[in-house]
Parts: sequence; C-alpha cells; structure tokens
Amino acid sequence: MSHSNQSSKGKILVCGSINMDLVVRTPTLPTPGATLIAHRLDEVSGGKGANQAVAVARLGGRVGMLAALGSDGFGATLRANLEQEGVDLEWIVNKPGPSGVAIVAVDDQSENAIMVIPGANGELSPQDIQNAQAAIQNASLVMLQLEIPIPTVLQAIRLCRQAHVQVILNTAPVPDDFPEELFDVDLICSNQSETADLLKIPPPQNFDDAFGAARMLLEKGAKQAVITLGPLGAVAATKLPNARTQIKAIDAHRVDAIDTVAAGDAFLGALAFQIEQGTALMEACVFASAAAAHAVTVRGAQPSLPYFDQVHPRDPGTKTSPQ
Repeated sequence: MSHSNQSSKGKILVCGSINMDLVVRTPTLPTPGATLIAHRLDEVSGGKGANQAVAVARLGGRVGMLAALGSDGFGATLRANLEQEGVDLEWIVNKPGPSGVAIVAVDDQSENAIMVIPGANGELSPQDIQNAQAAIQNASLVMLQLEIPIPTVLQAIRLCRQAHVQVILNTAPVPDDFPEELFDVDLICSNQSETADLLKIPPPQNFDDAFGAARMLLEKGAKQAVITLGPLGAVAATKLPNARTQIKAIDAHRVDAIDTVAAGDAFLGALAFQIEQGTALMEACVFASAAAAHAVTVRGAQPSLPYFDQVHPRDPGTKTSPQ
C-alpha cells in the first residue's frame, strides 16, 4: 500500500454510478435487425463511478462512494463487491427498484458498444448530495462522471467549491444539454468522442488536434484538462500564471490490447490517486497511462483494474506544445 498523502483530509470521494455490467461476447457488434449467436454472457460489477473507486482502492488509495443502489439482487451483489474491494460505503443511498445495469457487447476485435439503464443511478438526487455534505467537506478530492443526473453533479461541484475541495470531472457520457458550469472544475477529462461532443468539433485524431482541443477546454473554464486518445496516449494541459498554458502529449504504453472496457476508468482512478498524493499533472498522466495499458490486457471492467505493483510507468516520449 502506498500512502504518502499527509493532508488532514484523507479520502477520495467518488460521486457516481454503480452498475451491473452484463457483458456479451460476440463475433461482431450487431447491426439493426440482425440476430447474432454470441459466445457468452458474463455478469461483472461496473459503472464508471464504481470502476474509478475500485481503481483508486486497488492502487492503495483511501476511497469512498456517494452513490445509489437499488433494492434488487444486483444491488446486494454490487454492494458486497465494493466492500470486498475496500471502498467505504457509508454514503451509499438505497432506492426502491432496480439498480443500474449496462449491457456491454464486446466483439472479437475488442471493440465495444454499451447500453446503460440508469436504474437507481438516475434516482441519485441533489438532496442526496446535500445530505452527504460532510463527506464532501472531508474529502481531499471528489471525482464525478455523468452517469448520474446532471443537477446532482452540479450540486456536488457547488458543494466542493464552497469547501475548497478539488474536483475531477470525467465527461462520460456527454449529455445533449451539457451546462457550461460543468467546465468550471479543477480537472476535466474526456476521450476523443466526448471532446468532440463537448466542443462541437471533429474528434481529435492526433496530438496536434488534441493540443487545440485542450486549449479550448481551458478557455471554457477548466483549470486543467486531459484528453485521452486511446492507443495514441493522452494530452494534458494546465493553466499557468501570466495567462500561459503548458500542454504536453503523453505517449501510450505499447501493449497488445484484448479488451478496452474500463481502460478510461483505470486511467482516471490512477490519475486521481496520484493527484491526491500531490503529484504534478504530467507525471500523474504518465502513471495513469501505465495503469490504462495494464487494463487493456485483461478482460472485463473491474477485473482489469491494476494493483499498485502492476503499474509500470516508464519515461514516456513527451511532446510539448509551444506556449
């Protein structure tokens, strides 16, 4: 276990979704009207919030979840799984009805298509966040994604601002009516398609595209921005004093990918774990890139999230953008 953070606040709080992932292995992704015979079905604990919480816990970070579970059998299974992973569940709210479910189709080329049924996640309300104000005030950092209602996310960001608690926002999935206020966070992290949706631009295909997009995210109000580019790597941008920006590209670790599910969650959990320990953004991204590289070599969402000794960051090639 690695605990080097000496702050009086000691815990990362993940406010987000918990899903049961029903993972269908299939030769190809289905097209409209097609019936396919799939290879198999697996039930895997998931949800972007839960995945990111487990990612932090496995690396040795202290982490709690502010989330909702349903009153169904999946709810009990999901709770037991998070407990086993060492995630603090004090702020989990129980809602009558089904828990969140995701139907994940993964084809033989490792591409995936995902349908999410929010269930209890959709019932997590701004009032639930208000009730958990103490958890936010005592957090060293709060992680958010967009698989819970947007008003709920906004309420969490506002409470973080009041308490001077850092916010990392993962913009997945991007809603049609993305409020500008969501850009006003300490760190915004998006992938290629999310970046395109957020900025109304084509998806960044290379580092130069991503440099421009990262600048736009900072102009929108984020203090720092990270854009993940799949097998290419990532681009990280920070606002510096004197209205300057520092932007760097972080090359991906070269691995043979067999399943990209939760690679982004592995990246984000590792990023938050490092930032909470006081690591600078660029260095944190190198570590996060190594965590994501491990995740794509293992099947499944949470099963692929690495433990600390499985993350092997190496000095990446970095390309720095002119100021």
